[in-house]
Amino acid sequence: MAVQMKPENPMKAVVSVAQMCRLLHMSRSQFYWHVKRGTFHAPQYLASNKRPYFTASMVEDNLRVRETGVGVNNDYVIFYERQAVETKPPERKSKVNHAPLIDGLKALGLSGVTIEQVESALAVVFPKGTTGQDEAAILRAVFRQLKRSGTG
Repeated sequence: MAVQMKPENPMKAVVSVAQMCRLLHMSRSQFYWHVKRGTFHAPQYLASNKRPYFTASMVEDNLRVRETGVGVNNDYVIFYERQAVETKPPERKSKVNHAPLIDGLKALGLSGVTIEQVESALAVVFPKGTTGQDEAAILRAVFRQLKRSGTG
């Protein structure tokens, strides 16, 4: 008894417009623009509910158009592919000048405190930010947090 192997991408008898666009890697609006020009097959519509669909042979033709660049109307077409943009997380630079706070900490006996340590202490003590807080209260809270964490 032989075991039948399924093909990797079995072709469905019919596919929707959304599925067709996914297969072609393009948006609906771009797809319909090409349909209007005659580059791709126009969808057929179900008699029962007027829903658009494509048969398996239409799907194969449309995929061939995408691969070869020759439309079903035998016109040449160039498809632009989006380039994958590598996004780097933005470097986090402190918008706030912490120099007065660091000077205050040095005056209280904490020398060698870095900006990163001050920012992490501020994040712990004031998670919603320091807007509206008195400078002396901020200095006191950061000093206590740094002492508690063993930094100072």
